[in-house]
Amino acid sequence: MPTTVKRPRKPADISRVEGSDENVLDRLRRMTRIARQYGFEVRGAPLEGAGCTWCEIRGRRVLFLDLSQPAAEQALAIREILDETASVRPHSQAA
Repeated sequence: MPTTVKRPRKPADISRVEGSDENVLDRLRRMTRIARQYGFEVRGAPLEGAGCTWCEIRGRRVLFLDLSQPAAEQALAIREILDETASVRPHSQAA
């Protein structure tokens, strides 16, 4: 019997990154929450404009937010990282 891999559903609010009435800090909080739901540990550090990035450490995905960037850019970077990593390996929902 073939095994099927069940991919987690995207939260409905991931698509609301731009063009909403949402405050930019609320948007950043929401995107950070979504990243955690996808199994990322989220860390903030002043990366001197290097930009937000992610890596995998001992099997855990860690997303680094560049705190020297504006909140709107951080929120957008989270969205891009979630899109990018979906093709690398499906996200695991955090318990």
